[in-house]
Amino acid sequence: MDDKLFKELDANLKEAVKVAKGNSMPKSVYVVLTPADIKAVRASVKMSQAVFARSFQLSLDTVKGWEQGKRKPDAAAANFLRLIQADPEHVQRMLAA
Repeated sequence: MDDKLFKELDANLKEAVKVAKGNSMPKSVYVVLTPADIKAVRASVKMSQAVFARSFQLSLDTVKGWEQGKRKPDAAAANFLRLIQADPEHVQRMLAA
């Protein structure tokens, strides 16, 4: 799995805790995933919307909504999508455990 990605996610989570406790102001800007970005994640694993949703324990309506721009993934979902893109097999193994 991509060490750089996990270090970045860890740093972001620590920053979020400080912000939530009122000890810090946000230092980074949240990057919004566009519908095209989300479709690209799914395309990178060569899955239909239905298979992608089932494989990663997501609602099919949620995946469709993200890709159609009717819904936007929150920060946790965006990070989950980034993890899927970085190492889909690892994410699937972890979900199956």
